[in-house]
Amino acid sequence: MVVALAPAKCYSGSMDCVQWIGQDVVNEERFKSYMSSRVKARVEDDEADNQLASELRGMAMTDMETDFVEDLLSAVHEGKSWAIGEALAECVLADDETREICWPWNLAHDRRTPSASLPGADLVGFCKEGDTVLLLFGEVKTSSDPNTPPNVMYGSGGLARQIEEISTRSDIQQSLLMWLRVRCYSDEHRTLFEAAVHRYVQSLGKEMLLVGILLRDTKPNELDVANPSKALAKNLSSPTRVEINAWYLPVPINDWPALIYGRGAS
Repeated sequence: MVVALAPAKCYSGSMDCVQWIGQDVVNEERFKSYMSSRVKARVEDDEADNQLASELRGMAMTDMETDFVEDLLSAVHEGKSWAIGEALAECVLADDETREICWPWNLAHDRRTPSASLPGADLVGFCKEGDTVLLLFGEVKTSSDPNTPPNVMYGSGGLARQIEEISTRSDIQQSLLMWLRVRCYSDEHRTLFEAAVHRYVQSLGKEMLLVGILLRDTKPNELDVANPSKALAKNLSSPTRVEINAWYLPVPINDWPALIYGRGAS
């Protein structure tokens, strides 16, 4: 059974359609266990890895081919902290017991090289609250920056700007919808897609949940997210919903790859 993080809320606030919250995880052993089990499975995509391993081993007909396949399967790439951060964000959102978060596709499937980053939103899925289903798009930033707020919150590549662009740019929304639609294979996921997009169309492209996740290994400070959140509130409006969540974690970000792969960052 995967250990829950059990964070403590250290601050919260809201302004118009934007909410922000700080979550402090103080138990280091609990965090390490969560990373090495729950997050590791998401990063490595165990089901797909096991299927590939079985197929490759079945194709090996000689001792040399078998040795080659085993060497290939043992070649695990070094994990990048940003990729681990995205997987961690997906996990903590999906483990929120107050609602149902669904990721119809593991973004790790779309990485063609060990260091590749995906274009567009880092988080793409659905949020179900009762009978309501919303599109969920989001961005994840991982930062050890001692400044408050950290630099990743501002600028053209900052979290606040990226969240605003998802909300206001039709080209980004169209790309995300196209990407999401072809990955909703099951009847369950197609039903969620149709329900969420129906609300999106009825609202003229406004009703969606936008989530910004800031992952920190510093002490909690509401200034990390409060002012960027208030700036977003001035530019966005209901029925768009925005949540900016900061997570303060007890293990240095540079050590996260060791928790997943048993070695340091590349």
